[in-house]
Amino acid sequence: MSGVKSKSYTLRTEGGQWLGQVVLTEDGMFASVTDYGNFSFAWRSFGDDFRAFLISLNTGYFATKMTTGMAYIANSQKIERACERFAEKILPPLQAILKEELSNNIEF
Repeated sequence: MSGVKSKSYTLRTEGGQWLGQVVLTEDGMFASVTDYGNFSFAWRSFGDDFRAFLISLNTGYFATKMTTGMAYIANSQKIERACERFAEKILPPLQAILKEELSNNIEF
């Protein structure tokens, strides 16, 4: 039985303040604990590399998936706004780290 590889990323603002921790798995799971909420989602169709897939996303799509992940619990405009803010604050710094990894050929 082979395991699924995962990586943990600590995200910080340009000034060095903690934003959150994100865990990615090579099979398409995103999980996070952040200053903007704790969200997760799993994509099961994303191409060859989950990191490259995440880099290609815009914050609107990403926020929608975070909302979808919460929709079974509650649905409201407040949750949607929280997911939008989460996506705007968390996705761009994560994408920057992932781009650097991929450009330096760092394995998952």
